[in-house]
Amino acid sequence: MATLTLIKLLSKLPKAKHEIHTYESQIRAGAAAAAHYNQWAIKNPLAFGHCQVQVKVQQLAATMSTPSTSAAAQTTNSGGLGKQQLRRLAAFDFDHTIVSQNTDTVVRDMLPNELISSCALTELMENECWTEYMAEIFRLLYAQQVPESRIRDTIRCIPEVPGFVRLIKHLQKKMKFDLIIISDSNSIFIDEWLRAHNLSDCFNAIFTNPAEFNEHGQLLVRAYHQQTDCKLSASNLCKGRVLEHFVIEQDLRYNIRYDHVFYVGDGNNDICPVLRQRACDFACARQGFAMEKHLIKNRNKLKLRAHLLIWRNGFDLLEQIRVLPQLQGPPSTESQAHNLDATRLAEIGRRASAVATAAAPAAAE
Repeated sequence: MATLTLIKLLSKLPKAKHEIHTYESQIRAGAAAAAHYNQWAIKNPLAFGHCQVQVKVQQLAATMSTPSTSAAAQTTNSGGLGKQQLRRLAAFDFDHTIVSQNTDTVVRDMLPNELISSCALTELMENECWTEYMAEIFRLLYAQQVPESRIRDTIRCIPEVPGFVRLIKHLQKKMKFDLIIISDSNSIFIDEWLRAHNLSDCFNAIFTNPAEFNEHGQLLVRAYHQQTDCKLSASNLCKGRVLEHFVIEQDLRYNIRYDHVFYVGDGNNDICPVLRQRACDFACARQGFAMEKHLIKNRNKLKLRAHLLIWRNGFDLLEQIRVLPQLQGPPSTESQAHNLDATRLAEIGRRASAVATAAAPAAAE
């Protein structure tokens, strides 16, 4: 009862609600995950910042050992807990990274110019409500009787950034990378394009705004999530948070640990995830685009820890990745894996401490 009471209390706090849900799901993943939490909590008794929260999390970890399904993303991994797996991860933006254009604007341009330049649409764009803006675009397309088939055909015909189909297949099949997409496009556009280029099976997970055609043929879209904490990201998608949660979930749920994480992008909304990367990771920015310009101009101020790779196309990026000294041979040695343990546990401690700090005033009441 005490545990449930604490969780209900924390769930009332906006910043704590999501973290508690995430940790509860992760702890339920299995006995091995619970053991990780217990071992770390015993060695770091002050890290949670609030002893009552520390005790409750330990109790939760010790008593919850039944598997559960996470709602964060649908992954294709099927390993489960067991022997530790050391792997490498590449996370991709989609628009102007994998595909050579912005999928949203390509579809928007199917409307007459007078509708695109209308005051109502301009106001939505200026208020930075991009998902709401695109929802209105899709409503107008339906009103203009643009059929679903034409929208899908338009998406399939967007060309790749040269070399990216080869890059994705090589990383997944030859270099045994895990691959994910984190994009502010939507699930219909991404799935349609990947199927057309025989890439659907290459990705472990896709994180984007959910979309669907209703029974009348109107395309509907909604935000991936709502957030106000990250000022570098749009309200509907913080790519840094998504990447962090995926890496931690892979560790706790499947015992997969990434010795190197590559993030490949082009825009300003790709800054957040690379600033959360470690010194052993790689920030891959497209040459001449906003991400590269921002990182180069503000590199010292931003305190970027990851190695910076500048790429022009998929062929160029693949060659840079293939010759990296860090990737010669299998993933991490045993000593490197020990360092990964320390990094991982420190990250769990940082998140738990943030939850405890938020909970302390409410607990006092």
